Amino acid sequence: MTAASSPDDNTGREDGAEFDSPLDRLRLLSGDDTAIASFLDELEVQSPREREMLAELARTEVLAHPDRFDVDHRRALEALESLRRHGFHGSRAGSSLGPFQSVVRWMVELVARYVVVSYLKSVATTMRNLYWMREMEAASDSRELKLLRPARFDATALCEIMRSREIGVPSFVLAGLLLPLGATIWRLMSGFRFDSPVVAVVVGLLGVAIGVGLSWVVLRGCALASARIHLSVREPLQVVWEDIGSCGRPPKPGVRTFAFVAIVLMVAVWIVLPLLVALAFAL
Repeated sequence: MTAASSPDDNTGREDGAEFDSPLDRLRLLSGDDTAIASFLDELEVQSPREREMLAELARTEVLAHPDRFDVDHRRALEALESLRRHGFHGSRAGSSLGPFQSVVRWMVELVARYVVVSYLKSVATTMRNLYWMREMEAASDSRELKLLRPARFDATALCEIMRSREIGVPSFVLAGLLLPLGATIWRLMSGFRFDSPVVAVVVGLLGVAIGVGLSWVVLRGCALASARIHLSVREPLQVVWEDIGSCGRPPKPGVRTFAFVAIVLMVAVWIVLPLLVALAFAL
């Protein structure tokens, strides 16, 4: 008859005092969020990022909800297809600008296109890598492997589709930065001054109007992209990430960051920089 484990050994395991590492205890507590939080408090892990990481390492399943993963994955693909088709078309900006509304709408849609396409590429790459990692973690001939492998093929194909739509920074934004910057550098190098204060004021007001106008275009384009992303893919992607489990959150569009950086640069090159140069010449 085989020797039985001593009561002390069993008690030690139950108390969590003889585990090889905290990860062993975390995996034992998997599924009990309250117990995991209490154990992390015992370890004096206070950083939110570290607590999230250790909680993810406590998982024992490759997929949190395998029963619904396939349906939710395909629903997310449908949402991404719809966003790719409609995400940056149909702007109604500039309705009161008469003959200029077509140009304004083209510029707004160009900004929205940049944001949407960049987001689609980010989602496709992140989804492929996440599926691939979980596929490698799945046991051979397991149900999870049979679900994740075709899903990873889909995500890989999605990366190729989105790559064909790659675009650079909107050309008008680049031009809007380079034109006043080049003019300011030329003015500094040549020592040019306006003969009339009236002309200087008119040129300054024109620069302010252009800077504000381009900033408005960036805001409208970002608002259009954000609304379409929120309407189409936010909820389906969140559900897929929940099905996988312990994998953080879906990629964010980065709309606010892009809008903030673009507007700050616009204001700087069209308003602040020319004003500083004018003051330098005046003094």
